[in-house]
Amino acid sequence: MGLRVGLLYNLGKDELPGEDEPPDIHAELDGEETIESLVDALSQDGHEVVRVEANEFAWPILRNGKLDIAFNMAEGLRGESRESHFPAMLEMLGIPYVGSGVLALALSLDKPMAKRVFMAEGIPTPAFEVVEPGAGLGAHHLRYPLFVKPAHEGSSMGIGPESVVHDQSALEQMVAHVHRWYRQPALIEEFLSGREFTVGILGNNEPYFLPIIEVNFEPCPVDHGRVYSYQFKREWDDGKYYLCPAPVTAREAELLRSIALRGSRALGCLDIVRVDLRLDEDGVPNVLEVNPLPGMRPGFSDLPRMAEVAGMTYPELVNRILEEAMVRHGLPGVARERQTA
Repeated sequence: MGLRVGLLYNLGKDELPGEDEPPDIHAELDGEETIESLVDALSQDGHEVVRVEANEFAWPILRNGKLDIAFNMAEGLRGESRESHFPAMLEMLGIPYVGSGVLALALSLDKPMAKRVFMAEGIPTPAFEVVEPGAGLGAHHLRYPLFVKPAHEGSSMGIGPESVVHDQSALEQMVAHVHRWYRQPALIEEFLSGREFTVGILGNNEPYFLPIIEVNFEPCPVDHGRVYSYQFKREWDDGKYYLCPAPVTAREAELLRSIALRGSRALGCLDIVRVDLRLDEDGVPNVLEVNPLPGMRPGFSDLPRMAEVAGMTYPELVNRILEEAMVRHGLPGVARERQTA
């Protein structure tokens, strides 16, 4: 029996960024194509889909929607804990939902805090420091080159070739850039110049690993460098930039999966997650970021690319994610009784 599924999302905006906003201000938001594809995928499996724009007007829709479960894609509206706002609403209303919980979403978006968790758990991650807005840069003990990015953003917002800095002057400029345009702390990491990978994980107690992607920087312009930037994701979507399955040995793949799973579990991620890693000078995978709300644009986002290589159609991927959450919540395909209007 199909379920009544609430699809929570934030739709991208057509207007240009304001004078005081960075050019990638809307990067996290989903396009209509993605939302329609999700609706179609869920409908194909017999579910009734209720679209819910995750904004100030969502509360009464959620409260009165008689939903069996919510498929959470919401990025939230504002603030450093924005990805947690709508899952918190769902928990208040007693509505089961797909994906990670409030704490995991908050931790993953707070990149410095996530890195502190990784370090406490013995999970490799680049050495780092944080510079708050208004604070002086001061002395640091990190080794150049360094990598500077906003502390509370996703989708490669605020990341470009200029994020890699080789001296104090460039470091000060990039920190000031983050403070000026993104109005948040600047995260400074030791830059790892090794190979970059992303690992997709489905499920919970018995995780299923999708084929690993290696981000291929070789075709990029020389002046872009080895940076998985906002420009890279938006302009270079040809398959030659994404090697899947990644050309790694069985031992290397196992190590990547193991560290990715440890990073995901350290933050408490559920159902679906994508973990970005880079190799250090010793060839050890370091966790860069954990993404509990991975992009789902068909034929474009990393997760659907992985699933396609694994032989899964887009509807199969979407409904597999839903099924993992249904099992976790004790909803094995049986809808709760709904009151008739």
